[in-house]
Amino acid sequence: MTTQNVASVYPLPPEYYKRYTDENLDILKQVKEQGEETFVSSGGALPQNFNILELEPPTPITEGYYYTFNDKWPVVDVLLSLKEQGEQQLYPSGEINRIVELKKLNQSAIFNFLELLNSLAKDPERSDEKFKQIKLIFLNMKHMLNEYRPHQARETLRLILKNQLEDRRRATEEIKNRCNEFAKTLENINSSWKALDELKMDLDTQ
Repeated sequence: MTTQNVASVYPLPPEYYKRYTDENLDILKQVKEQGEETFVSSGGALPQNFNILELEPPTPITEGYYYTFNDKWPVVDVLLSLKEQGEQQLYPSGEINRIVELKKLNQSAIFNFLELLNSLAKDPERSDEKFKQIKLIFLNMKHMLNEYRPHQARETLRLILKNQLEDRRRATEEIKNRCNEFAKTLENINSSWKALDELKMDLDTQ
């Protein structure tokens, strides 16, 4: 691979971007349609420094995991349970009142924090246990909130669609009102012309 400047604030783009010329993309299209052997046998010339099929982007992965930000992430965005993460779940599973359970966890966090302060003053060696307990409580609170994210997203989308529908109804009603006003104006104009025609006929008769 070509050596690049990766120490600057804005490193140069990968050198292989230069391969994506109109000529190479046209060759790629012909190779995909005809096959490499047919293309070459018909007089076509392939690039010498790389495989033309390397210009084709890789197939997106649909399962397993990928790594980014020095961490492992599932391809399918699924929230793993606390048990699957190797952690203890402190709130009941299934349908629960999240507000009530969050209040309980919050109270437990406050209680353990006070005990942590007491242990730091009287028995610092026991403080590690309280640190771990507080960490577990906040991990459970975070997981419970993340479980609510799909519902929050659905409600947000529902609210957006509802607002859009109301805006369209208001716009439709406004258009109807304008059309009615325009129709009345045309009717008044038509009546005025009729009155003028009748007046003209009377004058002509006289």
